[in-house]
Amino acid sequence: MDIAAIDSVKVLRENLLKWICFCFGILASIFTYFNLFINDFYPLGILEGVFAAYCFYTFHYARTRKIQAWQPLLLCLSITLLVTLGTYLAAMNSGLFVWTFSLPVLYYLLLGCKRGFYLSLLLACLQTCIFISKPSLAPFAALNLSLNMSFNYVGIWVIAHIFEASRAQFAQRLENLALFDPLTKTGNRLAMNHYFEVELVDKTNLFTMLLDLDYFKKVNDQFGHDVGDQVLIAVANILKKKINKGRVFRIGGEEFALFIPDSNQQQSYQIAEDIRMTLQDTKINVGDRKISLTVSIGLAPYHHDNTLKQTLKATDKQLYQAKKAGRNNVSVEKMHYRANLEQVS
Repeated sequence: MDIAAIDSVKVLRENLLKWICFCFGILASIFTYFNLFINDFYPLGILEGVFAAYCFYTFHYARTRKIQAWQPLLLCLSITLLVTLGTYLAAMNSGLFVWTFSLPVLYYLLLGCKRGFYLSLLLACLQTCIFISKPSLAPFAALNLSLNMSFNYVGIWVIAHIFEASRAQFAQRLENLALFDPLTKTGNRLAMNHYFEVELVDKTNLFTMLLDLDYFKKVNDQFGHDVGDQVLIAVANILKKKINKGRVFRIGGEEFALFIPDSNQQQSYQIAEDIRMTLQDTKINVGDRKISLTVSIGLAPYHHDNTLKQTLKATDKQLYQAKKAGRNNVSVEKMHYRANLEQVS
């Protein structure tokens, strides 16, 4: 699976923002012309001209650079201002208030559930105040217009909210399936690639750790794979508790990769040694069985401009050294630390 697919919602929203800005830029330009040269409605025409210029700028920006987090919000706030101010200034027969119904959909598409809800609520309050302040709603009957607008707006708002909430829920479930190991709930290889390539912006003081459970095959052979699965879950929980910062990934049957950012060799070694000693001293309870495990750990620093593959290769070399030295070891560069190997009991 392509790593970019994980951020598909963000990519879709960026693409949507770009083409919404293009369409709004054209529409706002047309309305600018009509309000300045035909309707003689200069305040609204000027505002629409400014909005059109902003839309075209954002469209050009989105074609050449990554969209900033504030840009969709600014677009939504700008068009909200334009619609509410236009409704306040223009006569009802201009029909400008009709744009109110499209805005909740726009909010939810560009901003998601939380911001979409609050902006939809803000728009409803502003437009209600504006309609109340108008001396007349002619040529419409006040009661009929109020009821129809209220029911239509709330209906569109509810549909937009339910759709976006459902979409976000299913997207989260798909992301969990794509990124998490279903047994241990740690990250998988795809999650590790995404973490290394996207989330770890600063890798300057990054240390990587490869961890392999010693003689784990004996657990499966002696007690069965169900027991082995429970042991892996217990080990993963221990690892997640030991890593205050950084991430844990299961990359093989009994092999885990750990990333420790903003660290140094001594700190990362102490973490690795703490993990080794904790697993050595812990009796994992599975039913009426108490299972002891040891672990071999390879530890290596990140080198500038190394790929993930190169980084893991260097760490795997240290893991090999830890196993070669008799297992139940932490190996980091030329330093090897040996402890007595305990067999599965």
